[in-house]
Amino acid sequence: MLILFDIDMTLLETNHIGIDCLRDAGRSLFSPDFTIEGITFGGALDPVIIAEMLVLNSIEPTASNIQAMRTGYHQNLERMSESQSVARALPGAHDLVFAAASHGTNPALGLLTGNYQETGTIKIKAAGFDPNLFTINAWGDDSPHELPHRSHLPAVAMGNYRDVKSIEIDPQSVLIIGDTVHDVSCAKDNGCRALAVATGHASFGELEASGADLVIEDLTETDEIMGWIMGSPI
Repeated sequence: MLILFDIDMTLLETNHIGIDCLRDAGRSLFSPDFTIEGITFGGALDPVIIAEMLVLNSIEPTASNIQAMRTGYHQNLERMSESQSVARALPGAHDLVFAAASHGTNPALGLLTGNYQETGTIKIKAAGFDPNLFTINAWGDDSPHELPHRSHLPAVAMGNYRDVKSIEIDPQSVLIIGDTVHDVSCAKDNGCRALAVATGHASFGELEASGADLVIEDLTETDEIMGWIMGSPI
């Protein structure tokens, strides 16, 4: 089994610190009037978010401009993390990750996220998680396609699983845990299971309507959630 966790608003929250760091990178690089008004962040991939920001501000979304934004974002978040906590774990998240990592069936754990690796790792560490627990990951820039989409990432994770374990994994043995309808749709587009948690901006009803296999309010009921993950009714 492979359990893939989303990061933002699933495992942790940053109180928009990451978004502010992205905006400030744009202001430093391009214009003090650089705006992010109207950009949708939940479930989106960082390279797509940055490209949309650039277009919104009438800047060409070239590879060099996207890389400059990525570097500036990383520097801002790293600098901020040295002086304050930039993320906190959401209720139940630590217990669920620990329970999954220590389960007798030894499932592989990973991250499936729109975050870049360097900034996602800063958030994970700041919220008190050990990044080494997440061994099979698909990051926001891992899509092999010219037009990246979140639904490309489960295949990346399953390919990484094959490379590490030297065995193919049945998509039905892959569980994606996230807080947006995009987490659910990327799971379903790849034949995987989806556990949706209503700790983000999507409502419980919206997550149910998206086709998730299970929707829960939060991650606090560790034993019940693990029972469902491992095949018992919740």
